[in-house]
Formats: sequence, structure tokens, C-alpha cells
Amino acid sequence: MHRARLPFAAQFRDALGVLLLIVHPVSAAAVTSDTAFDTLKGLQGKWAIQSDGKTLPIQMSYDNGSKNSIVTEGFGKELSVFYRNGQALEMIHFCNRGNQPRLRLKEDTRPGVLEFETFAVTNLGTASADHVQRIIYRILDENRIDLEIVWQVDNSQKSEKYTLTRQLPVSHTSP
Repeated sequence: MHRARLPFAAQFRDALGVLLLIVHPVSAAAVTSDTAFDTLKGLQGKWAIQSDGKTLPIQMSYDNGSKNSIVTEGFGKELSVFYRNGQALEMIHFCNRGNQPRLRLKEDTRPGVLEFETFAVTNLGTASADHVQRIIYRILDENRIDLEIVWQVDNSQKSEKYTLTRQLPVSHTSP
């Protein structure tokens, strides 16, 4: 039985396509701003905060608002608001330091990781004043998140790490 052979150019094209998929996989697995925003919407509720193995006396809370066009995050008395800006997912962090970093979801974020990078800061006293530079959410499962907040401090960076655990609603049952 005689099998037709593809011309060399077609064989080369097909082999190159397979090679490109192996070396540079299609980014379908990367988090898009749509899936990241849906993930944030799913965090609704209260979360316990741990740092260095100790539970903090404050909670993290997430809520959806403005017809599901924003997600608010309350970290004790601090507030952050996540929102869509065109195709980008952005957040404003209203910091206890009195400044407001504006952060944007980094492109090509790995599944389960939402990394936001500062692109502007309002009410920054001086160009070298301490401010949040990056915030990284590592979604471990539906009830646990590792949170890393990276501060720009003078000419260096300092990292704060937290573990968030979803607080399940308390059910009230009658005897």
C-alpha cells in the first residue's frame, strides 16, 4: 500500500507547530482578567488571618457590590476595591499610611496565583515614601489563601506574608 507523503514544507510546518506547543504552551492555562475577577467574586465572606502561626485579632472580608462590578476587600480597617478597567483587572488599596496604590493584575499569571503590581500611587508624600508595590494571592483551595504584600521601603522591598482561612457561617439550630 502506497501512502502519500506530505511535501517537505508541510512536514516542516507541522513539526514546527508541535515544537512550539512543547516549548511555549498555549496560554489557555494562564489566568485572564475575567477568570481572576470571577475568582475574587467567589471569595465573598469573612476570613481569619494568620501571620507567623498566630491568628490576628482582625478579619479579612470580601464582598461584591455595584451590580457585581466591584469586589471589596476589608483588611481590618483598610479597604481595597477590585474592578475591571477595559480588559485589565485593577485594584485601589486605601492604605492606613494615607496613600492609595493603584495596582493591575500582571499578565501571564499562573493558575491559582493573582499577582498585582503597582502602576501609580496617589497621596504619596515623597517619591521614596513607603508604599505597597505588589500584592500576590496564592489560592490554595476554596477555603485557604496565601497572601503576600510587598512593600517598597526606601530603595528595598519588604514582604509581609499571611494565610487566610475562610470562616464558615455559623448555623443556628433549635434543639
